[in-house]
This record gives sequence, C-alpha cells and structure tokens, in this order.
Amino acid sequence: MPNIHNFMIMKIKNNIKINKTPQFSLILTCFNEEDNLKKTVEDSLLVMGKYFKRFEIIIVEDKSKDRSLQIAKSLVKKYQEVTVIENSINFGQGISLLIGLEAAKGDLIMHNGADRPFNIADLKKILPLFPKNDIVIVVRSNRSAYSFWRKFSSWGNNLLRWLLFGLHFSDLNFVQVFKKKVIKDIPIVSRSAAFVTQELILNAIQKGYKIAEIRLPYYRRTGGISQHGKKRDILWALIDMINFWLDFKKK
Repeated sequence: MPNIHNFMIMKIKNNIKINKTPQFSLILTCFNEEDNLKKTVEDSLLVMGKYFKRFEIIIVEDKSKDRSLQIAKSLVKKYQEVTVIENSINFGQGISLLIGLEAAKGDLIMHNGADRPFNIADLKKILPLFPKNDIVIVVRSNRSAYSFWRKFSSWGNNLLRWLLFGLHFSDLNFVQVFKKKVIKDIPIVSRSAAFVTQELILNAIQKGYKIAEIRLPYYRRTGGISQHGKKRDILWALIDMINFWLDFKKK
C-alpha cells in the first residue's frame, strides 16, 4: 500500500488509540453523513461485538460541510473501539478509503458506506468463508434502489472491465472483506472511488489469492444525499482504469 502523504500518516498514527492488534477493522468513509453516521457506527459495534473480542471502526472524515465531524468525535469519546481520521481537505471516497486501509490493523479488514448500503448483520454470512479464502466479495443481489443513471454507469463499468481484463467477478464496487496480508502486499495506484477496489482485486487475482463471492442485499440510504455517480468521478475512474490496463497488459 503506498504512502498517501507523510502528514496524513502522522495524523493516522496520532489518532489510533487501540494498542492490542484488533481481529477485525471496519472502515467507514464519511462525507456529509450527519443523518447516518451515529446509527451506522452503533449498529456496527453491536454486531462486531458478537464475533470479535478486539475490533476497531475507523471513520475517515472527508472534510464534511455538515455535523459529521462533530458526531464522529462524540463517538470516539463514547466508544474506545472508534477512531476518526480527519482529512485536511476533501480528497474524495477513493483516497479516503486508501487512508483507512493504510490505518487498519485488523486481521480482517472491511469497508462500508456510512449510509449503510451493506447491512452489517450480514457479516455472519461472510465470516464462515474465512480463513479458507483471502478475500470475500459481496455482490449486490439487486439494484432496484438505484436510479437509471447509476444502473447505466454500473453496467458500462462492468462491460469495460470485461473487455479490458476479462470477466472474473460481477461486482467489484460494493463491499469486500480482505485478510490484512492482501492489503499490505498489493500497492494501489488508483485514486478514484470506483476503481480503487477494482485495482486491488484485479491485482489479487494475478497474485493467486483465493477469492470467494457471496450475494447479499444492497440497501437504499435512509438519510442524506448520495455522492456517487457524478460525471467527474466516472471520468476519473475511467482514467484510472485505462492507466491500470496499460500496465496490466505488460505483465
């Protein structure tokens, strides 16, 4: 995993307050999620506490314009398992996820949206797939909650990935759980929200890691406004995909 910036890494080190190595890390990237963040964190704490003695939730707060940061800080004070990393500027979801992955200490590392697109209670269906596998990819069982534009852009992304890299897995932009060794072994060049995890998994395939898929529901957000699917983000992901393909075909 590449260093994002020295000052960010120092901030990460200063914020991490759990001394014992956690068994599980959950990364929540957060931008303008004041309506969702508290419930997402508290629901996650309840579920993770059923399966792990030591775990952490890392909130990567991406310079929100609402009360998200204040809420995150209040959760840090209330729960020792919660850490917040404050981005100095709005980096976007892709870089925020990379910052979270850099900071995560758990033996298993997962990411989810602060708006709960993945129901953390479904973690019980994922965990039995370890330790046999190194990565578990969650495939959305339906996308009925998506707008026409989100469905179209998602279809275009899958088609382009199939044309450039072959069809390995059908959904690389939802939720995944990784063993820590995968995260530490694979450097990521991409910075766009839509291609960071795709690059990670495509590299993992090349390296021979064992990967499993599981189909689980996607849930519509109940508060706030979605930041996904903007044209600039699609263009950024397209540039990342093409740059990765240029290197990929040399291997």
